Amino acid sequence: MPARGGRPHLHALLARIERLEARGSWDSVRVIDRSAQLLERRGIIVVISDFYDAEEEIRREMRRVAQRGHDVAMLQLMSPGERTLPYADQVELEDAESGERRLVDSASVSAAYRAEVDAFLDRCRASAQRDGVDYALMSTDVPPEIALRQYLLRRSHAQPVRGAPRAVRT
Repeated sequence: MPARGGRPHLHALLARIERLEARGSWDSVRVIDRSAQLLERRGIIVVISDFYDAEEEIRREMRRVAQRGHDVAMLQLMSPGERTLPYADQVELEDAESGERRLVDSASVSAAYRAEVDAFLDRCRASAQRDGVDYALMSTDVPPEIALRQYLLRRSHAQPVRGAPRAVRT
């Protein structure tokens, strides 16, 4: 969408996002690079993903785009169940992208699972901060319009990180 300001543009953007359907995988590096190329001047690149796939490549591309002067935001989307593995018995888990299924004894793996997820989230947050990329963790149990509004409000009140690219507000 072309860059514009104001509440009507924000509503149009949110409506467009609401109509999107997640399916399959994406070529993250190509999409992020192409998004930056489409901007004729400095702009905002918002990447919304769980960031499981191609972790290093995505971070490298977001860092490269931020170094070119764009304001880059990494909005990491996870469900509450992904973060905590809230089951007590045997559970069959299905990969949403591949359809692969696996039977898991959640009681025996839950502590290690949560530790791995926490380490992954810490890695994402730390690399974003290091690379001048704005970061937010969002939960799938919060409607997208509320999550984005909370993120934008937090962002508008946050002090710029020294050396990080920031959006120009008019």
